Amino acid sequence: MLTVREFARLTTDEVAGSMDLATIPTSAFEWLARHGRDRGGAPSLVKLEGPRTLKLRNYVGVVETPCGTRIEILPKHIGSSEGVAQARRLLIKMISEALNLTPRIGGGATIEAFDLPMTEWLAASFLAKALELARCGPRQAYRFVEAREPFLRGRLDFNRQLRAAAGGAHMFHVTHDVYSLDRPENRLIRSAIEHIARRSMTSDNWRLARELSILFGDVSESRNIAADLKCWGRDRHLADYADIRPLCELLLTQRLPFALGGDYHGMSMLFPMERLFERYVLGSLRMIAPDDFEIHPQHGAMHLCSQEGEDWFQMKPDILVKNGSQRWIIDAKWKRLSTDRDKNYELSQADFYQLFAYGQKYLGGTGEMYLVYPVTPDFPMIRAPFKLSESLLLHVLPFDLERRRAPYTFLEG
Repeated sequence: MLTVREFARLTTDEVAGSMDLATIPTSAFEWLARHGRDRGGAPSLVKLEGPRTLKLRNYVGVVETPCGTRIEILPKHIGSSEGVAQARRLLIKMISEALNLTPRIGGGATIEAFDLPMTEWLAASFLAKALELARCGPRQAYRFVEAREPFLRGRLDFNRQLRAAAGGAHMFHVTHDVYSLDRPENRLIRSAIEHIARRSMTSDNWRLARELSILFGDVSESRNIAADLKCWGRDRHLADYADIRPLCELLLTQRLPFALGGDYHGMSMLFPMERLFERYVLGSLRMIAPDDFEIHPQHGAMHLCSQEGEDWFQMKPDILVKNGSQRWIIDAKWKRLSTDRDKNYELSQADFYQLFAYGQKYLGGTGEMYLVYPVTPDFPMIRAPFKLSESLLLHVLPFDLERRRAPYTFLEG
């Protein structure tokens, strides 16, 4: 399996492998070029840079091509191959935060010691929860059945019985309820188990998947995954199923930024890194903020302008924090800054325009806002905030990905 980071280049030429450049087979290149590029405005995984070179975009995770090539894409903040294990563990933590998952592996091992690709970790997490569910006993439900039987069972369907041919008068058209394991939740779990069993590359996951396949042998695989997901129950007696649902959906819906061709479904799963970082910053803030603080993600109450009474261009800052009459805005940006003052530390003028508009609409032009970036060894020392006006300040803060902290001034003291 190839391991690269965001925005790495993939080529069919023979090159010395690194985190930013890797060689892939021609078949994998052609498949990614065909299915992973822009199509009608849809998100894309790769950008064609030449007849033999593709450049990855801002997605992290694992993608598998029909020829069996697996490419693991890690966050771009890692500096070398020595940081792969650390970046992989961080990615798992961020995905767990975004999906509200418990970051543990079957057998009690913590993610700190887990050194597998993200898809295998998610598969192991799912199998551990499925095994726990199997030990407690999967839930059953009554299922309505229409049948033609040589004996009377349940209720006789008079309309069908009267229309029956004379030669079949000895058979009864009946309807009845069967108390069965064959319900949408269990069908989806069985489908996910079989998906892992067919595609997992680790012996532990494959072996546990085969064992669970036997335990769920009375349950059929889902024939319509989307329909069964909509029918997933949320009753009190299905509380044990709540944790396994997001994992099951991830494994079966193939989260990819592009449409797969044909019937091919590999162990692929990709996430937009900006969204993961936003959710990670949000969860970290909720952990440290006082109880009387209100934290609102993607608050969309304001619009940039209006015309003839109609609002235009909804404005949604990543995080709006309230404490009484006080308000603060936080925007998380997954971007590496530099110490090059001539390049404005790689800060984006468009981001400053965006925050200025947020400050006018949400803070009334008076207050403090924060642009949060992941901390790196070359993060610039920006000691003073930027003055967007005499009463509107913008702080550029480093966010420690391991300690999950940023020096917010409104939490000091």
